Amino acid sequence: MADENGVTNNQKKAKFLIVEKQINDSAFERLDYNFTGPMIARSTFRDKNLKILNGDYADYHPNGYLVSTGNYINNKKEGLWYAYNDTAKAITKYTFHLDSLLSTIDLDSLAKENKKIKEDTTGEVEAVYKGSNGKLRAIITSNFKVPDRTTSINKGGTVNIRFIIDTTGKPTNIEVLHSVEFAFDEEAMRVISYMNKWIPASDKGKKVNAYRIQPITISF
Repeated sequence: MADENGVTNNQKKAKFLIVEKQINDSAFERLDYNFTGPMIARSTFRDKNLKILNGDYADYHPNGYLVSTGNYINNKKEGLWYAYNDTAKAITKYTFHLDSLLSTIDLDSLAKENKKIKEDTTGEVEAVYKGSNGKLRAIITSNFKVPDRTTSINKGGTVNIRFIIDTTGKPTNIEVLHSVEFAFDEEAMRVISYMNKWIPASDKGKKVNAYRIQPITISF
């Protein structure tokens, strides 16, 4: 817990919740949350002192939707970065190399140009869960446990989890697209991680990775 002056043990004064995790021997994660609200930022580091950014990074709008995502290598931006509007629609794509900006693409303009070109979608099949969407909803309902913390702060709403269904039918790259509060977000990701009976997407008969967004709602 923290307030404007740093770490505090006084829950009534706490404005932020900071969570640190060890992913493996060379990767550490820090989650910054509003104390009773959505995520502020998610950062990956290579050292346990959390000084060297190295890996995935994301930050969020006050309404809980993504602001930007990207990757760091030794405290420098590297590879593709995306900026999002306040509903988590990607609007700009950047390419970095060791903190140097190499290119910027306006994705809205690109989408308008692509609409002028008739895209061949013949043979494309979306990923589906074995047993239908009804089975999927039933699994989420039966496995999702409303966290005590979520109940105690009376924080309902809808968490959107974005993930990739790989060519074996398993969910990977699980992340929060729209955050509500820490415990709710964590439980939503946990449930998604166990849903590994997908029929992968395919393109002209070849299995391909595909993104999926799954909303999970709590109402009080």
